[in-house]
Amino acid sequence: MNYENQELINMLSAEYVLGTLQGSARKRFQRLILTSTRVRETTWLWEQHLNDIAGSIKEVPPNPNVWQNILQCIEPLDKSQSPQPTIVPITSRIWKTIAISATAATFVLALFLLQPSTPLQQISQQVAMIQNSQQEVLWLIDVKQEQLQVKASTLLNFRTDRDYELWIILKGQDRPISLGVLPKSGMVSMTKNSQFNVDDISLLAVSLEPLGGSPNGLPTEVLYTTKLILI
Repeated sequence: MNYENQELINMLSAEYVLGTLQGSARKRFQRLILTSTRVRETTWLWEQHLNDIAGSIKEVPPNPNVWQNILQCIEPLDKSQSPQPTIVPITSRIWKTIAISATAATFVLALFLLQPSTPLQQISQQVAMIQNSQQEVLWLIDVKQEQLQVKASTLLNFRTDRDYELWIILKGQDRPISLGVLPKSGMVSMTKNSQFNVDDISLLAVSLEPLGGSPNGLPTEVLYTTKLILI
């Protein structure tokens, strides 16, 4: 493909932001985001454009019967009760979405519950959630003044023969900067790179690497990208 074609870049950027770009095509595009300022800027524009559209949509409250159906699926009626009218089943995909959202919410809630007794210099400044294409949270990154605290999710189906490395991409620069190897379970503290400044970071990326990390100081296979969230 001709990745210098702006029309093609626009199309791929839109599909990437919408989540319809999947498989090897998504991985190739994630590598392009890391190496091409042009692709990165186009992706940001599509994110802003689609977020503006989503924000302009007026909320429409669902029919009250919808909530009743959900409650009855969560808390089935006692067998002794008389049969109820047919309920439209909630698909497994919806339940999966609910479970994923709950997992992400649990991570963030735990983050804030731990902070009141924490010294000022260790209070969270930014967070980032690394998610796969199914929107499952794999790592939660808690950015503090002096370090990063990274927690691996139980949803992470990690490879034992490979490591996962965290990178930052600075605005106006194409070469990623490594922050170190991510944990496969539990939580670890990582030292903040001297160039880690939220105002200068365009995005974070996770790559799949040989055991021990990248052998050449560059990502081998980019798996996921995300942005920092100010709190």
